[in-house]
Amino acid sequence: MSWKSTLPGAVVGVLVAAAITVPHAASAAWNNPYPDSEAEANAIYSSFSERPKHLDPARSYSADEYTFIGQIYEPPLQYHFLKRPYQLVPLTVRDMPSVTYYDAEGNTLPKDSPIEKIAFSEYEFRIESGIRYQPHPALAKSESGDYIYHDLSRGDLAGIHSLSGFEHTGTRELTAADYVYQIKRLADPRRHSPIAGVMADY
Repeated sequence: MSWKSTLPGAVVGVLVAAAITVPHAASAAWNNPYPDSEAEANAIYSSFSERPKHLDPARSYSADEYTFIGQIYEPPLQYHFLKRPYQLVPLTVRDMPSVTYYDAEGNTLPKDSPIEKIAFSEYEFRIESGIRYQPHPALAKSESGDYIYHDLSRGDLAGIHSLSGFEHTGTRELTAADYVYQIKRLADPRRHSPIAGVMADY
């Protein structure tokens, strides 16, 4: 008798508890490490399988590292985020590069030339004006135009443990020579670039 009389109340209690907890459980994983206040934030969280070893694009060859490198350096071109099939679009260049084809004697070839006649090709990139580097102590200059921190001794660095320890910062505009320098670094044997073997063919 007592079992039958208390069963409806127990069922109602379970249903009420489920109604209260299920919406909250559905909105977030039980082991979500982020606070509820950030649930509606316009942010994406991710993780990496191992700690980055190199943030130098000439040495890096890991997807985990590129997560950071992609936020630091901007290449001339990038893939469109939404278009499929993938399509290259300008990033730090004004427009897509123009290409000129040459034969073995160095003569210019038409755009529709057969591939077997093309000995080499030349791409022209035009860098967008107005792109500047993030302010950094390495780019700080004095009133005379000399770099302030390019000839420091160990004594000068005493007490400086981070970039914020330097009093002055500076910036400058991005140039095509910056990309040329970086391409040359890929072939520098001291950098141990993972694509140095591929670059050796060019």
